[in-house]
Amino acid sequence: MGYLKNRMMMGLGMICTGLLMGCSGQTAEPKPLTIEDIEALNPKQIWSIDHAGDLYFSHLGYESEVLENGNIVFADRQLPAIVVISENGEYVKHVRSGRGPGEIQDAYFFTKDRTGNIYTYDQNNDKILTYDKEFDHVSDIIPKEYESNGILKVFPMGEENEYLLQMSSSEYLWDESKQRQINLVQYNSENNTFGEVLALNAQPYALLKIDGNVMGASKVPYAPGNIISYDFRNNSLFTYDTGSDLIAEIDADFDTLNTISLNLPTEEISTTELDSMEASYDMEEQWKTIKEALPEDKAPADKMIYHKGIFWLKSNMEAKTEMWLVVNEEGVVRNVVHLPKESMLTHIDDDHLGVRMNDVTFALFTNPVSETE
Repeated sequence: MGYLKNRMMMGLGMICTGLLMGCSGQTAEPKPLTIEDIEALNPKQIWSIDHAGDLYFSHLGYESEVLENGNIVFADRQLPAIVVISENGEYVKHVRSGRGPGEIQDAYFFTKDRTGNIYTYDQNNDKILTYDKEFDHVSDIIPKEYESNGILKVFPMGEENEYLLQMSSSEYLWDESKQRQINLVQYNSENNTFGEVLALNAQPYALLKIDGNVMGASKVPYAPGNIISYDFRNNSLFTYDTGSDLIAEIDADFDTLNTISLNLPTEEISTTELDSMEASYDMEEQWKTIKEALPEDKAPADKMIYHKGIFWLKSNMEAKTEMWLVVNEEGVVRNVVHLPKESMLTHIDDDHLGVRMNDVTFALFTNPVSETE
């Protein structure tokens, strides 16, 4: 069933493309969009911190979440801890490291449901943790193993005990006939059972082989794959295969609710970028496998965050800043938001943006999109 659902989603591109065809059978290609065509916005930094209370950051996680009371939650993977701070950056509390109820060892992705509860998955303790809107511990759930997949994120889908689990398959590491993929798996926590599966293409990894043995793998920069975002108000997921020009909205049964056509700027990989990539790999063999797998044209984006009818897509265009394309639900690119180079947007709130500046610095910036509305 998962295979059939996947085939259905792949067919969406063909259907929507057909709608653009005239009677002559020729496709009306949209004019390529450039960054210069888009209104630029530059957020202002409100504050930045490298510690909260006695906790000095060591390796910050890649997402943050805003609680109903305005407090902000994010993780430090090396401490390890989940930290709760106020909107002013002041320490509120933290979840300590351990194996007991509510304790974590490696939890760094977060999902909020419509009631304000927060969900995360602990990679080392192999459990789903739920916290309430004050970030007090509610429950631990330990799912049974699912084939050769590891859980990355947890999406509550409206009904009690019903979730979609975002998993990553590792079969490609030992079976060359397999491609790296994302599996969205239905999960019932009461019965600890799995349901249907939707398989999506993932950004590929290039394998490092020495004497015929797989010694490691590295993500292929700028290669296409699916990126996912969650709408807790509708209990739905948005999936964007960056090798296509479509965002699809799906429900808990993997039925397609909506599709959005995109026209995003893209480009070839520059010589400067190639030189920088080559210098970043210690082993010549690894760079060789990466170079052979690089796409001719970059995927337009490599991360997506959805917030109240707006998609924020991290552009792969070469620039002196990190550029985030702001796209409405009609697929229109409204703005390009510039954040500091090497930073990462971790959450979007009406009034501010959460930004991971580097491994040890978390910052809050103004939300310029809200200011222009």
